Amino acid sequence: MNKKKLSLNVEKGVLTTMKNIADYNQDFASVWAAMDRTDQLIAESNARMEKLNAESKARMDELNAESKARMDELNAESKARMDELNAETNKKIAATTANIDKYYAEFRETRKEVNGMGKSYGMHAESYFFESLRKTKIFGGITYNFVVDDYKGTHTLPNGELLVGQFDIVMHNGDSVAIIEVKSKVQKEDVYDLITRKVAHFKLMFPQYADKKFYLGVAGFSYDKYAEEKALNSGVGILKLTGENVEIQDRHLIVY
Repeated sequence: MNKKKLSLNVEKGVLTTMKNIADYNQDFASVWAAMDRTDQLIAESNARMEKLNAESKARMDELNAESKARMDELNAESKARMDELNAETNKKIAATTANIDKYYAEFRETRKEVNGMGKSYGMHAESYFFESLRKTKIFGGITYNFVVDDYKGTHTLPNGELLVGQFDIVMHNGDSVAIIEVKSKVQKEDVYDLITRKVAHFKLMFPQYADKKFYLGVAGFSYDKYAEEKALNSGVGILKLTGENVEIQDRHLIVY
């Protein structure tokens, strides 16, 4: 009885073991099948990724090509427009330059005419006042023996510099010298130049008169706002035209 029972148990154990082995083999087969499926999915995924990458690269290349073509087109249009603008600008500059040259030439010609008129007017003023003084030979109540115009002289300074002077009207006798500066319009600066520079230069250029009494005057057809005041305050005589006559203010003269 015991042997039979033992035999049945052994048999049962063997059957169980065999079943477990069969189940294990089935599970192992399932794992391998799953691994194969995973490898297949990975392969499919890699294939899709490669395809997407290829499609993406192809699209990017296409977009880059389109972008480059558009940029080249825009650059060409921009260059053409810049060339057009440069041509228009150069044309305008050339026209403006031509106008400037024309206006400058006209201006120089006009300036020559004005300078000529001014010079002529100044010479007329000098001649007018000279003839008046030559007839009377009187200035500041003093009678002069000689009345000369356009009196010129030079003097070499110790440093070698050459002074050149021109004096419109000079009157002199044995004791006195009168220097008259003539302008078409007398400016305040003309009075200042006469009393500070011209009289000093005259004494250097003509030392034979250096010990004489010097009297100064300005003559003009018109005077600026402060010229007469400067002359009066400086003891400089004033000669101006009144109608057809020369009016002389010389009672306030001082010796220079």
